[in-house]
Amino acid sequence: MMGKKLKNVMLHMMVSATAVSLLFGSTMCVFAEDTEADVQIAEMNDAEMTPNSEKLVSRKAPKEVPENLTLNKTDVLGDLMGSERLFYSGEFAGKFVVNTEPYLEIHSESSSESSVEGKIYPASFGVVEEWGPEWTKVSSGNVTGYIPTGDIHIGYDAEKLAETMGCREVKVTADSLNIRREAAADSDVVATAVENEVFTVVETGEAWTRINYGDGEGFVSTEYVDEGFKLDEALTTAEEEALAAEAEAREAAEAAGSSASNEEANPGTSASAPVSVSSDEAYLLACMVYVESGAESYEGQLAVANVIMNRVRSERFDNTIAEVIYAPGQFPGAHNGVLDGVLASGPSASCIQAAEEALAGVNNIGDYYYFNGYVDTSTVGSYTVIGGHTFYNY
Repeated sequence: MMGKKLKNVMLHMMVSATAVSLLFGSTMCVFAEDTEADVQIAEMNDAEMTPNSEKLVSRKAPKEVPENLTLNKTDVLGDLMGSERLFYSGEFAGKFVVNTEPYLEIHSESSSESSVEGKIYPASFGVVEEWGPEWTKVSSGNVTGYIPTGDIHIGYDAEKLAETMGCREVKVTADSLNIRREAAADSDVVATAVENEVFTVVETGEAWTRINYGDGEGFVSTEYVDEGFKLDEALTTAEEEALAAEAEAREAAEAAGSSASNEEANPGTSASAPVSVSSDEAYLLACMVYVESGAESYEGQLAVANVIMNRVRSERFDNTIAEVIYAPGQFPGAHNGVLDGVLASGPSASCIQAAEEALAGVNNIGDYYYFNGYVDTSTVGSYTVIGGHTFYNY
């Protein structure tokens, strides 16, 4: 009996010993794998053990920091402005916006005593070249220099400021694009925009964007426009001087044009004589006015109508509205299908009114025969600017 019990005890001890051996054996394997992966045990000695501790002390020397280390401006700004700004990667990442009246001076060095390279006006933007706590090196337009850091808004803050300015705009990317009364494909078409036309955004939606056009509002498909911010850039000293001279010349030209208009307004002048045309030609004129200036003010629409009528009255051009409009190389919209679209959908009420008044002899631009969105005024004679168009003669 005693022998049988002893045999059972010995068997139990053997099983337990085997289990312990397996447990510690596997544990040691884990330790060995970890140790081989992280620490070279063979290179250790007693000096690497702290007293009363089983933890290893690293013998690696601390990394040296280069003397000329330059911190990335985005990292610096992120540390200063918090996580929301740290991870900002939007349209204004690495850019700045200013809104200080009347303007900020951009200096050649990080000192207000240094020379002024240019000026930057409210609602303008640029690129942050090198951030500093007091002065930041920036570039905007053709100007590069330093500006007080406290006067600019960078990255996340720049975008928020731009949004409060209400200066978002869209540019049409399609050959022609319907402007609808409501945000729906079956809504009435109130106007037709052409490629590269730009409109101020009222509200952006996933499918439809609400815009300002002419004297009203409408909706365009978001798919066929590019949206961005309408912001200016800094001006160099030379550019400011040139603009001032141009403005002075424009005022003089406008004064001369006003005087000429007063003379032409006398009875018997042909420039403001009414012209009788068919209803079809009157409609064609209104549609062409819409193609060229549908997004302009009424004054701009009337001016475009008068350019066409001035040509009709002049011996230098064809003598019918249709011939003037469809003349080769004159009105692109008449040849690329845009005018056809407006003829089918109809012009705006303001363009119809502008055509009617121009036919009746109401003239707000004198005898100008040409207009364009951009004109090098040094290459023309007299000119005047109305909205987005310059009206001129050679």
